[in-house]
Amino acid sequence: MRTFQRVSRFIRPSVAMPMLALLALGGLTVLVLGCGQTRENPAAAAPAINPKLPDVPVPFGFKFDTGKSYDKVTSGFRDVKHLYEGDTPVPQVAEFYRLHMPQYGWTLKEESFVGARQRFTFQKAAESCYVSVWDDWGTKVLVQVLTGTATPPAATLAPPKAPATKKP
Repeated sequence: MRTFQRVSRFIRPSVAMPMLALLALGGLTVLVLGCGQTRENPAAAAPAINPKLPDVPVPFGFKFDTGKSYDKVTSGFRDVKHLYEGDTPVPQVAEFYRLHMPQYGWTLKEESFVGARQRFTFQKAAESCYVSVWDDWGTKVLVQVLTGTATPPAATLAPPKAPATKKP
């Protein structure tokens, strides 16, 4: 108790309040200046490569979902479906594919926004690459590469449908 009384003699309310206000203002300044985007998005900066699909780039930081992905490669035929998950916003991931796919030899044939999904169709020789990007508790990217087909299987790219209601 005596220690507190000794310290309280030196710190008077007339001195403590302005010091506390300055300390609070300094802390608020550090928080405001410290928060903010000062660097570019790493997903758009450099692509990552999946060894199973080396000619299709993946945004940096996206994780490969092995449970929902497959790849079948035989002579002259390739059927690949890869699902990736990350946290980069959909517009930035879409811009990533617009920018990087041509660098890997793919030509953009079609782009659409259907059912809250950004979709791309790319072509390279006899192969088609379908990329779907959507937000579902995190950004999902579905990459399909098919040889000699014009359209992807409809069930894999169709947006979820609402259940039918019964009319009385």
